[in-house]
Amino acid sequence: MSPAPAARESLVSPTIPFDFGLPGISFTSFGGLIDPTPRRELDQTYTISDTLNWNRGKHNWRFGGDYRRILQSFESARNAEGSFVFTGFATSQYASGTTQPIVNTGYDFADFLLGFPQQTSLQFGASAYNFRANSFDFFAQDDWRILPSLSLNLGLRYEYVGPYTEAHDRIANLEVGQGFGTAVPVVPAGAVLPTGSGSLLTSSNPALVNPDRNNFAPRIGIAWKPAQKTVVRAGYGINYNLAQYGTMIQNFAFQPPFANTATNSTNVTGLTSSAQLTLVDGFPTASQTTVRNNFAVNPDYALGYVQIWNLDIQHEFRGNVVLNVGYNGAKGTRLDSERALLVTGNQPFIYESSEGDSILHAASVRIRRRMSKNLGFGAQYVFSKSLDDASSIGGSGVIVAQNPFDLPADRGLSGFNQTHKFTGNWIYDFPFGENHRFAQKGALAHILSNWQWSGDFTVASGLYFTPSILGGSVDIARGVSGSQRANVVPGQPISLPNPSALEWFNTARVLRSRSELRKSCWFRLRRRRTKHH
Repeated sequence: MSPAPAARESLVSPTIPFDFGLPGISFTSFGGLIDPTPRRELDQTYTISDTLNWNRGKHNWRFGGDYRRILQSFESARNAEGSFVFTGFATSQYASGTTQPIVNTGYDFADFLLGFPQQTSLQFGASAYNFRANSFDFFAQDDWRILPSLSLNLGLRYEYVGPYTEAHDRIANLEVGQGFGTAVPVVPAGAVLPTGSGSLLTSSNPALVNPDRNNFAPRIGIAWKPAQKTVVRAGYGINYNLAQYGTMIQNFAFQPPFANTATNSTNVTGLTSSAQLTLVDGFPTASQTTVRNNFAVNPDYALGYVQIWNLDIQHEFRGNVVLNVGYNGAKGTRLDSERALLVTGNQPFIYESSEGDSILHAASVRIRRRMSKNLGFGAQYVFSKSLDDASSIGGSGVIVAQNPFDLPADRGLSGFNQTHKFTGNWIYDFPFGENHRFAQKGALAHILSNWQWSGDFTVASGLYFTPSILGGSVDIARGVSGSQRANVVPGQPISLPNPSALEWFNTARVLRSRSELRKSCWFRLRRRRTKHH
């Protein structure tokens, strides 16, 4: 990286009609006010592709590839009207000498009436952006019929998706120092900088993210028939998350020095100070040396991928009954992780990297009866367990790490984990009408024929219920409003001896805030068993 050249262009005015609208207002106890974000977009993709098939002996070969030129032009106001978060902090009572609010004090709507938000944010950029990227892939596949009872499917695919660039280099990232001690803005070397851009670094890489060139995706599948009515199938493959660069570039676009960005919060200790935020003055002027960028990506970010493998044994019994016993596994690697960071000299920002992982194991038993003698049915039982420290690929939503310095602490059962799941279905043809046992002719046949009775059911372990804690001081200080990891009082039980609909878990254990980040922890609660008919 090298220092940026002198600034030569001014920022876009925030008073253009496209940015007009109502500010966003958020509360902790009820719904807020959100104005839809205006957006105009034109997506174009130019593709060249070809596929070659070649049959030789017991082999059926397929070769192919394609190239794509991706162009995306769009205009969006992002958050030009600003947003205000009210948590009840200003009307809370605090224990003497602490920043911990007393339980059942403070009301978010009262803070709103007084005009005291705890957090404000603002973001708007250039009138239009033009993104572009290149991608291509090649593959080879062989369906090999080794024996009449044994087939093998082999394949290898190489996929390259280049990170997006902006036609005029109006994007910015943060170069984060070791241990997250510093964060300095970095822009493409060809960017024309606005006046007063301050101290910046430049990069010879116009995408600001290094391309990931190691995306090989093998495939293997086996089908074996050891007996007349028994089939064994197994497979393994790798799939990549190829869409994340598209989300990343849009976050790069709305960053200083090419955009105005601000994230402000009022600390509990500053309730009576001049630094307190208000509706009238929700966006105070920051120091010229303050870095306002609110998003950054590790420049060595690599696309996440998942390995999938399975084994299935199928046997057909008399009466058209088919039994399957199987196992499925999946392992996610380089999944999206997001940290909420507050670095000295910077406003709070989100730092995205590819450090997450996951593992899933699932055993299943499935039985079905093909339609015979007017009756068909099926049932399946799945026993599974999923662990991860990033429950979604692609970073959907701002679910940040509870401790940015200890990502492994987030590892636990996945939010979508269901240990037991039993499903079933049936269909029954009533035996009336032509080609049936009863009422084959006449008016009664017309009335009763072609009637069916069908249904399905699910009995499963409940999904985890994770409390969403709004207004926590730790989150607000890091620029995040709302966390899926509750702070709790240590030493008290989560469960209750006699849970009810009004209180299913020990709510006295949940804190609204905690001043020390490293003492915070999270938990998940399981709902009661559910049944669907």
